Amino acid sequence: MVRFKYMRYTFFMVVLGLLFIPRVVHASQFSFSQSPQSHEVMAQPGKTVILPYTLTNVGDPSVMELQIYALSVKDSQGSYEIIPHYSDNLEKIQFYLSNSQHTLQEPFFMNTSEAITYEIAIHIPENVREGDYYFAVVGQTEQNEGFVDTSTVFLQGGVGSIIYLSVSSDGSLNQAGNITQFGVQSNHSIIWKNTEYRVFDSFADIPIVLSVVNSGMNYFQAIGTISVRPTLFESGSLVIDLVPTHLLSDSSKIILSTKSLNKSNTATIRAPLIGVFTAQAVVAMGTSANTQISNVSYVVFPFTYILYVVGTVLFTATGMVFVKRMRSG
Repeated sequence: MVRFKYMRYTFFMVVLGLLFIPRVVHASQFSFSQSPQSHEVMAQPGKTVILPYTLTNVGDPSVMELQIYALSVKDSQGSYEIIPHYSDNLEKIQFYLSNSQHTLQEPFFMNTSEAITYEIAIHIPENVREGDYYFAVVGQTEQNEGFVDTSTVFLQGGVGSIIYLSVSSDGSLNQAGNITQFGVQSNHSIIWKNTEYRVFDSFADIPIVLSVVNSGMNYFQAIGTISVRPTLFESGSLVIDLVPTHLLSDSSKIILSTKSLNKSNTATIRAPLIGVFTAQAVVAMGTSANTQISNVSYVVFPFTYILYVVGTVLFTATGMVFVKRMRSG
């Protein structure tokens, strides 16, 4: 009888323990990719353009939808402001799915590792204003709670591709730009023969900043290089490739490069022991023959090492004098 009561008590404790074991909840992982990342389109009023896309789900199975966002320049640094665009006004640019029974914003299901191809049709009304229009085609989860304004099209639970659309009746573009800033960042400088030289210590980091402004009516892509060559003591040169960058109309950007450490600097290079150097930026802007060139000079000198050597010599000399006096006394 006692054994039966013991078994019943044990069974009760096991059931109670199972009821209070915490359940492991796995959060859904949303991860998508879409290609191409951008389309550059030239269109005439009254025409329709078809653009292909591929959307891939590399996360958990999800319910998706396609949404169009309009992009506008948010500030002078080229950041975007994005708002949903609806094709409910025939006088505005129209978007719809081509060769499909489905519509934009209609939910659809995607399995893990599934890829779908689709085409977006863009109709340009006859009376639309000529100029640039910027949009993003976004594949996003139906659970998406909103979007984030950013310099790249990144949305919560979604991925986007930018459309750079230029509307022109004759196919011409008004592309113009200038280098607004090119220099090396240093708190010290000297002037020699009417030329300003920025000054750096040996083996210090040298931040280089290159900023370009779009002063035309249409967007353009800025491409180019920064070359660093010695004019005294050192030999050899360094060529830094700039990252091709789109600039929207009436905006400016700091151009990044293959040696960028952050978005506030174009490049960061390491100073040698000693030398005088000239850095030159060559930037091509748009399809027209608009190439801008800018130069900056700087000096590298081993200030810290010289102070260290001088300090060591003075310390040694002082010690020797002190020892000599002690011995003579």
